[in-house]
Amino acid sequence: MLRRLTHRVAFGLLLLCLGHTGALAQYIGHFTPNDFATRLFGWSGQNGVSGFNTNPSNVLGYPARGFTPTTPDNSKLFSFGWGGYVEVGFARPIANLPAGVDPHNPDGYDLIVFGNPFYVGGNLCQAFVEPGYVEVGVDRSGSGTPDEQTEWYLLLPLNPAPRDANGIPRFPLPSQWFGNIPVCPPIVGYADVTPITNQGHPLMPDDPYTPGIQGISAGGDPFKLEWAVDWATGQPVQLAEAHFVRVVHAGNTVMGIFGRSSTEITAIALVRRYGDTNADGCVDDADLLTVLFQFGQAGDALAGDVNRDALVDDADLLTVLFQFGQECNP
Repeated sequence: MLRRLTHRVAFGLLLLCLGHTGALAQYIGHFTPNDFATRLFGWSGQNGVSGFNTNPSNVLGYPARGFTPTTPDNSKLFSFGWGGYVEVGFARPIANLPAGVDPHNPDGYDLIVFGNPFYVGGNLCQAFVEPGYVEVGVDRSGSGTPDEQTEWYLLLPLNPAPRDANGIPRFPLPSQWFGNIPVCPPIVGYADVTPITNQGHPLMPDDPYTPGIQGISAGGDPFKLEWAVDWATGQPVQLAEAHFVRVVHAGNTVMGIFGRSSTEITAIALVRRYGDTNADGCVDDADLLTVLFQFGQAGDALAGDVNRDALVDDADLLTVLFQFGQECNP
């Protein structure tokens, strides 16, 4: 739900102020369009906020650039409530990344979903949230498009939400999951829960189990393929990779003057494999050459800066060499 009156006015005032002080920040780090959703397959804006539920292509590409943790940027997003969803694809498969390899992604998160929640009054333990649940699709037919052979799995960590007596997740979530609510301990495993900062890196996952936005991350809600569960049994499913993402509104509640709950999504990103400089999912000669050509350069948006310390040096070269050949076709 788009914070209809107060925050729309606040956002307008923010843009006015920024218009006099320079351009809006556009995140830090190296990223390309192929790091984000590139294809739209299906959608429904059912029960979304009027005026924001008719353009699902807003979820493609980068997040809107005006976000702060306390003020959302509603200029580029898609809104959908109970019965609504959005379904997208990418330029590369969603890889099940290993834990303990990338120092900025030590837990091995695989994708990040960006919504428009915000911390109320700057309090990291109080946020306005409207959760959506996230599914991944496996392209069993190899068609490149979701079809009748596509297998869909829910991404949920252990015990993050109400389940029935058989351990199967059930929706809609109770009304206390929506609106201005406590988020300490944090809500994990849903989209549109963690705010965004345009001062961070949009490919660096936040630690969802810790309040606030961690490290150099731009925020958003990270997910792992390791969280995949079978809809029918609630049991974990082992996935080496997936190909599609679907976000569905997880509730069906009325929040007083704010109207019906609805999830808003501005972007969906894939986390890069450590050492992958060009977002093709493989660490190979092209990545090695990128590091060599940029060797000695400094800056926060260099493709060859694989360890994100704003310098292309021996550490980056060694990283690519140690990771060389990861997920590359023979």
